[in-house]
Amino acid sequence: MKKQTYIKFAHDISNWYRANKRDLPFRKTNDPYKIFLSEMMLQQTQVQTMLPYYARFIERFPTINDLASATEDDVLTMWQGLGYYRRAKFIHQAAIAVRDQHNGVFPSDLKSIKALKGVGDYTAGAIHSIAFNQPTPAIDGNVMRVMSRVLGIYDPINNTETVRSVKQLVGKMILLENPSDFTQALMELGALVCKQTPVCEVCPVQAKCFAYKHSAQSTLPVKEKLAPKTEHHFITFLVTYKDKVLLQRNPADGLLANMLACPQFEVDTFDEALTLFKHRYSFDVKNIKYVSQIKHVFTHRVWYMHIYQMDATDLNASFYAIDALPHAISRAHQKVLHSYKK
Repeated sequence: MKKQTYIKFAHDISNWYRANKRDLPFRKTNDPYKIFLSEMMLQQTQVQTMLPYYARFIERFPTINDLASATEDDVLTMWQGLGYYRRAKFIHQAAIAVRDQHNGVFPSDLKSIKALKGVGDYTAGAIHSIAFNQPTPAIDGNVMRVMSRVLGIYDPINNTETVRSVKQLVGKMILLENPSDFTQALMELGALVCKQTPVCEVCPVQAKCFAYKHSAQSTLPVKEKLAPKTEHHFITFLVTYKDKVLLQRNPADGLLANMLACPQFEVDTFDEALTLFKHRYSFDVKNIKYVSQIKHVFTHRVWYMHIYQMDATDLNASFYAIDALPHAISRAHQKVLHSYKK
């Protein structure tokens, strides 16, 4: 693109955004805490899914200092059901850092924003641009899809060099418009118009789009194939005592850290799992029966949980009432408990 084309592109999408942006709560504020929270929640999550969680979070933790003062269990419980629980731990740790290192004031410089736990280049750029109106590019999948189609980029958009070159181009464009509006305009264009199946007839930059001119919407963007998800098979025990269920606390690091979970073992046979279970717990079980297999898909792995239900002979362990759990439990094991309730 030539400079005049840059100017026209930046103005066209910004004007389109101001006329067509969705009525979203985090679009009505420049509070960096709320923008930070919304961006963290939107990672790997659709807007309509995150909105009720965002509303509950803001009601429960109206300021970043309120969030910093909460316990991790409080935060995880509020997050329960949204998935990718590491994000909840990160926002809590970031809030504590803001309280302890920045006197409770969200930092306005890019370096300090990037230093917050869980904040990568995209999220830092989004906060810096949207909350503080600074000309910092925020490059996510939506932006890469838009730019690859508009500019005719056939290099894979999940390649680091491609992202770097697009970031440089967007950095030139953002200087030509209100940075906050321009950043959100690119995101909105990717979310509403330049989707996987684009709605080209309503696109404000249709006349400048390489993919539209060359009927390449279905071939752009290009992505490198990712490694296939790994598969894991577990023997999962649903152990009950009257109206309570046995749950254990996961380790402090790793997948689903610190969350409650049903005991499960990644072994080949039920007998192997039962031996490991009896080694861990000092009570007997009875009425063992196979229930079902449950599949749960994570970003990079797939769990197959083979569920066995059994009754405990006493309460010599951490048993909980299913409808009054004191801590967060992952969606994978929520499925297990749901199979019991059914």
